[in-house]
Amino acid sequence: MSQKKLLPISPVAILLFVLILAGWTCSVLYFGKSYFASQKSVLLPQLGAATGELFTRHEWWRLLVSQFLHVHFLHMLFNALSILILASSLERARGWLALLAIYFIGGLTGQTASVWYYPALVTDGASQALMALCAGMLVLPPRSKVTWFAGLVVAIQVALDVHAITAIKAGHLYGFVTGLLVALTIFSYRQSVLMHRNNASP
Repeated sequence: MSQKKLLPISPVAILLFVLILAGWTCSVLYFGKSYFASQKSVLLPQLGAATGELFTRHEWWRLLVSQFLHVHFLHMLFNALSILILASSLERARGWLALLAIYFIGGLTGQTASVWYYPALVTDGASQALMALCAGMLVLPPRSKVTWFAGLVVAIQVALDVHAITAIKAGHLYGFVTGLLVALTIFSYRQSVLMHRNNASP
C-alpha cells in the first residue's frame, strides 16, 4: 500500500486547519470573548484583517493574515472543516506544492478583490481560498466523492451570497476563477511533462 493511501489526511491540510483555529483562538483571547461568540468585525483589523486602507498604507501582509480571521464561529468551523477535507484530497492527488499554489494564489486574489470592491468593509475569512480549492477539485482529476463535496460547497456559498446581497461576492468569484486558472495551469504543465517523457522514452 502506498504512503499516500496510508495518510488519510495530509500534513499541509492539517496545518491550514490548525492555522484557522489558531486565528480564531487568538481573536477570542485578544478580545476576551466566549469561544463560541461572534467577534466584532470592526475590531479585527487590530489583528490583521484588511480594509481599503491597505492600498494607501501598503500593508499587504493583511491579505494573508486576514484569511485566518473570522467573525462568526460557525463560519470559521465550516471553512476550516471544508478546507481540511478538500486540501487533504488535493494534496494526496497532486502534492503539497499544487495545494499551496491554488490555496494562497486564489486566497490572496480573492482577498484583494474583496478589499477593492468593498473598501469600507472589513475583509476577513478563508472563504476566498476555500472557493479556490473547490475550483481546483472540480478541474483536476481524478474525480472522487470529494469532487461532489466541492460542488456542494460552491452551491452553498453562491446561495448564501445571493441571499445576502443578491449577487456573488467579488472575493468568492475571484477566488474561484483564480483557483480554476491555477489548477488548469498545473494540469496543463504536468500533461506536457508527461507527454515529453513519453516521447523521450525509447
